Amino acid sequence: MESIDPNIVTRSPAKAPSSSSSNSVDSINPTRFPAKAPSTSTSNSVDEREIISEVENYADISNIFSVPVLKETPKTNVTQTFQTPDGSQFFVPIVDYKRQPVIGRNYGSLERCRKMYHEYAYYSGFEIRKGSQKTNLSGIVRQKYYLCHRAGERKKVNIDSLERNEKQVRKSSMESTGCKARVRFDLDYLNETYIIADFHAIHNHELVPREYRHLCKTDRQLKYAEQLFVYNASISNVGPTKAHQLYSNLKGSSLNVNGTVDDFRNWKRDLNVYINESDAQILVNKMMEMREHIPGFAFEYKVDKSELHSLFWADNVARRNYEEFSDIMSFDATYRTNRYNMMFVPFTGIDNHNKCVTFAVGLIRDEKQETYTWLLKCFMDNFKKEPTMVVTDQDKAMEIGIKNIFKTAKHRLCMWHITQKLPTKIREATPSIEDETERDFKSRFDSIVWNIHMEPKTFEEKWEKLMIDFSLQNDNWFKYMFQIRSKWIPAYFIDTLMCGLMRTTSRSESENAFFSHFTRSASNLVSFMSGFESAMMKQRSKQEKLDAETIKKTPILNTKLKIEMHASKLYTKTIFEMIQKEIEAGLYDCLVAQMTVEEECQIYIINKMLKRKVKETGQNVIQYKVLHNLEDGSVVCTCRQYLRLGLLCRHCFSVLKNNNIDEIHAQYIMRRWTKGIIPPDLRSSRNRFDNGNVGTQKMVAEASSVFEDCLHLVVNDDEKLKEFLERVKSLKSEVEADMANQPPKKKNEVISRMMGVEKPDSNEIKNPPVGVYKGCGTVNRIMAVRRKD
Repeated sequence: MESIDPNIVTRSPAKAPSSSSSNSVDSINPTRFPAKAPSTSTSNSVDEREIISEVENYADISNIFSVPVLKETPKTNVTQTFQTPDGSQFFVPIVDYKRQPVIGRNYGSLERCRKMYHEYAYYSGFEIRKGSQKTNLSGIVRQKYYLCHRAGERKKVNIDSLERNEKQVRKSSMESTGCKARVRFDLDYLNETYIIADFHAIHNHELVPREYRHLCKTDRQLKYAEQLFVYNASISNVGPTKAHQLYSNLKGSSLNVNGTVDDFRNWKRDLNVYINESDAQILVNKMMEMREHIPGFAFEYKVDKSELHSLFWADNVARRNYEEFSDIMSFDATYRTNRYNMMFVPFTGIDNHNKCVTFAVGLIRDEKQETYTWLLKCFMDNFKKEPTMVVTDQDKAMEIGIKNIFKTAKHRLCMWHITQKLPTKIREATPSIEDETERDFKSRFDSIVWNIHMEPKTFEEKWEKLMIDFSLQNDNWFKYMFQIRSKWIPAYFIDTLMCGLMRTTSRSESENAFFSHFTRSASNLVSFMSGFESAMMKQRSKQEKLDAETIKKTPILNTKLKIEMHASKLYTKTIFEMIQKEIEAGLYDCLVAQMTVEEECQIYIINKMLKRKVKETGQNVIQYKVLHNLEDGSVVCTCRQYLRLGLLCRHCFSVLKNNNIDEIHAQYIMRRWTKGIIPPDLRSSRNRFDNGNVGTQKMVAEASSVFEDCLHLVVNDDEKLKEFLERVKSLKSEVEADMANQPPKKKNEVISRMMGVEKPDSNEIKNPPVGVYKGCGTVNRIMAVRRKD
């Protein structure tokens, strides 16, 4: 390649800054260059790489072109473009002279030098990267290069398209062009600072317009606010794509967000990569730490061949809930909550607002009887008291586990799961059954199965008649369901206190659906636990709200009965509304048909008026017998509502009204339904898995609220807004200067602080293997007949 004298290039006259300057092209004088020969030889062709590479002093090349100096920052990128005879182009950025690097100027520390060149590059429309450096014998950098991000030559990769197993090569959108734009800083030994020794402003590629600056790599670096938002969104079951959309809306536009959707996804990936193989070990370490430092926190785990197999945990709030509401409990396994397919098993009860409340939680790898036995043993070891009744689905392993651990609790099978099998079973038993006959059978079946007032003897008689009428006496399934009737038919639970609160696992199903909003099948265990804590915070916040409404809202009374006023002072808002309906019905819908007295007991026959006639009797009246003991004040009704729900029925209230009784007797005020059972300080306590301090979070929220309020005040005044922004930036600089311990900057340190967990040096407990869900097979889906060909 022949040497080219830089003096042969014609200098272009300086141009005034204008909107058209970005599109201007200064042509190199073609008379000073030899024309390109029409041959394969390119020795005489001129391009920017040859010019740049053959000139020793880059400053001389910069002087070839006359670059106008602007007195103010241009509104858009202004680029002066030069073209060679062969069509190659040079691009020179034109920026505010205050931001232009000046050879010989001292910029202080090397970091300040980098920031200066970074700012220049930002307003010019390119990005920078570190170049080579030289150090002295003491290790001090004496010379440092910063290059344009498109410097260097693109590596050539040979790919054999016929080789099937060839490693795929990632396509890069940031291709190198051999750009020579750069700056060199040399150490000033006298002042121990750095000066610009060399600067080259010419690029051989187009520069990014101002409108696209937010898509440059520099502006796409997520700040802590964006990183935290992605993490918080993930534990609320919101993916990075949706998180980016939400954050863009919060900031007004995606232009105001540091990072694109891909950057949000990459950060979520980094969170998962940080956990990776240490997932189970991190979870166990953190839970052990919580058990050690949080009073009342229970945690147990089981390992099988060094792999995490099962978990059980409950905090002090959950334990107090069980202490108050342990009369009935349901638990059921749900799937697709984590990447290891571990089954999620929440123990669910009913609180004093008639809402679901979580007592404890388990994560199990399989549904074997040994696993359920271990889980229930952990439950009993920590709670020390059995529930009155346990409701589950028809799972044999659960049944054996309950039988092994619970000695006094009654086990009740979910009626809904059983009745859902009915259509299939009746078709199997009588394949030729007609639709109308099937509907008649189901109607009669439901009338005896779901009847809460039927006695066991009556049930058995009606069941036998039903089987005879439909020729099902010898069907194995119906025979088996009759054999276990004491585990699912309401007639066999009528003497069990609070038996009417839960007849199905619908409470557990509801809780499983609730938790599904905070977890997803791809979650690792650490993310699952954070999502679970978010779900528990929402559940308890709802309970706090109901507690507060019970205190601050005075219920509206619908009658003039003093007993209604008395009830309003006892029960929570939700329960009082239920009691209020019974009091009203006792006053308006119930009539005393007969009253006799035997010794100290009143015997009432109460007629309950119905809107429709009863099919069996042809009347619109149902009679109930109520016994009222005048000595001890007890009142008992044949409807057994108090035994089922712990609340007096309308028939009893009709009798109490007839005797001018103004207060509910103490023996019928069940504590589980009254106000203020859970102390406010315990209800509001938060034990976050991710170390979220409630006090700190509250101050952070308050600071953010104050900042937003200030913005709201100045948002319509540009001058005030600009002044406010400068003051905030100044405050930020002061805070950074005053902080002795700076926040972590390394990625892993930031993630550790954000998630509140530390990655262990070694993993004694391995992650569970990824299995399949219950019912999932490996065979192919059966193809429809019409598609077999």
